[in-house]
Amino acid sequence: MRTRRWLLNTVTAAILATLGACGGGGDGGEPVITGPTIAITAGNRDAVAHATVAGLWAFSPSNLVPLAVGSGRSISVWLSPLSKAVGGAWAEREGALATMGPVVRQCNISGSESLTLLDINGDGLPSAVGEVLTVTYDNCQDYVGETANGAMTMTFTALSASGGSARVAMSNLLFDKPYHAMTVNGSMLADYTPGLIETTRATAEGPVTVAVSLKHLVPAFVDTVTLQNGFFLQEVDDTSRGHTVTSFGGLMRSQAANGVVDVNTMANAEIRAYDDAYPYAGTVKVKGKNGTLWMTVQSVDGVKLDLDADDNGAFESTEVKPWDWLL
Repeated sequence: MRTRRWLLNTVTAAILATLGACGGGGDGGEPVITGPTIAITAGNRDAVAHATVAGLWAFSPSNLVPLAVGSGRSISVWLSPLSKAVGGAWAEREGALATMGPVVRQCNISGSESLTLLDINGDGLPSAVGEVLTVTYDNCQDYVGETANGAMTMTFTALSASGGSARVAMSNLLFDKPYHAMTVNGSMLADYTPGLIETTRATAEGPVTVAVSLKHLVPAFVDTVTLQNGFFLQEVDDTSRGHTVTSFGGLMRSQAANGVVDVNTMANAEIRAYDDAYPYAGTVKVKGKNGTLWMTVQSVDGVKLDLDADDNGAFESTEVKPWDWLL
């Protein structure tokens, strides 16, 4: 994937260069960060907890806005060479075109979304290395109180019966919901393996920024969370049991906490049933330069926050917070 095999010709290369310039989330001038830079204390514990959950939620493939009519709940649908959503959208086209679209869909309540496909092989599907799918949201509201804006571009780097890979660039991709609003900028590398056990893995390519506002808190909590290069999040969907196991790890910067922490799932990664909004099990370790915050899921309703500020193995504070408070 890193060899950029999708640079099939100079025209495609020019288009991809333009898309890459639009999708980048960092300023290019940040120093290389190799570890945590701040102490986790009672004073910044809440900011670290909010930033951790918000960053993970925004980076999760299954939490991204569904991409087109009937496409399901994850970007992984576009990593299948047999995607029916795009094929259906262009079912009435006449002949093969190099660029197809934009096809515009009116969202269920208000606004619209549009799809454009750079179609190399002319089959009307994202089915060849180098093809580029762009989805743009314009005040798209499919559900009451939930609005999407911005754009997402997928450049396919591998597609076969055994799975697919793509570079996903997000440009001012806004999720505005009753409790929170998040705007994502940056690029990830996404890999997908289908089957009864489906696996989707996202890896930050350069910094991915998430501007977050938790509107239900008074005053509202506002932060800019930056997932550093190499941060990964993997989701394993057990379709027979109807739940997702999520693991992740890497460095995360929180503007509100004024520094970088190291975030990792432990042996029992986060587990969420398809019908639940939040995980029902799992433990997350957030390590600072000094101090560690343990976030242990109690149920779909709450998370226990244990702070070991001096890293001596004893908790200075323990508190259970509702998921709705965290996010």
